[in-house]
Amino acid sequence: MAEEADEVTENNTTLELFFVVLIGLAFVAAFIAALNYDFVSARTPLVILVPLLILIGAQINRTRKATNAKAIKSSLSRVAAGKDRKFKLVAGMSGWIVMLMLLIFFAGHYVGVATFMYILLNVISKESKLLSALVSTGVTAILYVLFEIGFNIEMYRGLIYNFLSGYLFA
Repeated sequence: MAEEADEVTENNTTLELFFVVLIGLAFVAAFIAALNYDFVSARTPLVILVPLLILIGAQINRTRKATNAKAIKSSLSRVAAGKDRKFKLVAGMSGWIVMLMLLIFFAGHYVGVATFMYILLNVISKESKLLSALVSTGVTAILYVLFEIGFNIEMYRGLIYNFLSGYLFA
């Protein structure tokens, strides 16, 4: 019984390490992208990303120390064989995060966040279409007022908007 509990703990630690490394890679990519901005534009992302990168690095180090290489190899072999149910949950969550990032990249923050919330509420949570639409629209409106009006920060409009504005409004 104790041996099984240790194996579950090692597996959870390995999954945590995998997820934190995945998030860390995404933040490193964002940090590198922010270095290409003008200094005035890069201030906000760098102020946010530097502490996050430090925290992610500390979490990776803490998690790495909590497990050993043998446990990681054992967990990875179970994952490769498709026998790890928890890994499927972590991979699914990572997939949702990637979907949100792609929605924001192509459609912009407001449309991407609204679409993502609608999908989560309607498809995953099985809420009614009306409630899903009202909640996602309301939260998006609050984000708009907060950032565009309150802080005077123009959020990313999306690749589609930028493409169309270059051809239609030029």
